[in-house]
Amino acid sequence: MFNKLIQILFFLFLFSCTQENKDGSSTLPLPVGEPIQGDPILSFGKESNQTEAIVHVEKTLKTSEKEIDEEEIIEEGLVFNGVRKPKDDNSTQPTILSNLPPLDENSGYEHLDFRDLANFTYEVNWEKDGKEFDFSTYSKRVPKGVRAKSGLSIAVEGFMLPTVVDENNKVKEFLLLPDQMSCCFGKSPEANGWVVVSSSAGVEVLMDQIIRVSGTITVEERWDEEFFVGLYHLDCKEITGPSL
Repeated sequence: MFNKLIQILFFLFLFSCTQENKDGSSTLPLPVGEPIQGDPILSFGKESNQTEAIVHVEKTLKTSEKEIDEEEIIEEGLVFNGVRKPKDDNSTQPTILSNLPPLDENSGYEHLDFRDLANFTYEVNWEKDGKEFDFSTYSKRVPKGVRAKSGLSIAVEGFMLPTVVDENNKVKEFLLLPDQMSCCFGKSPEANGWVVVSSSAGVEVLMDQIIRVSGTITVEERWDEEFFVGLYHLDCKEITGPSL
């Protein structure tokens, strides 16, 4: 009887050794691996260690900021026709890379760049500003230097977007735009970012290529009933293009 009691107690002892403790820990020995070499990365076991960790992170951030400041800052700019153009805070339009022949000095036309036309913020209300012309508000919207260009014989380069074409496929009116994105890919230019060009005789369709339009410019806000037409209007006298 005593021997059976000893056997039962022995089996109970073995059984209990294979079970986990009530707190979830196991009585089985844990596997032992290789010892950790070097100093611990960060320790948050004590308040002092937490403070040291915060100081360490702050020093790391300051060092990173300093390294960024010391690095060469790459100036943001525009990529136009595959060529990087530096950013110009005084202009919202890129300079057109022209493959046209130079403007003849004796042509009687002054070269005018889109930068000169769009170098100011033009806030026009297309629905109400055209109902009654008010020079005082107009002069606030359009700088004096820009208004002074009205009546000049100028030559400006850009891309054609036909708006009026006759039965002979001659373009009677078109928008001259500073880049192909606004011309052909649906990017809306600013209200002072296009020139309305008219030709009574009509001109050839010259899309997808840069052209130079020469004529007399008029700076005037124009509406077609309730729709804003444009600020710059050019009476076309001559067109120069790569294929002409």
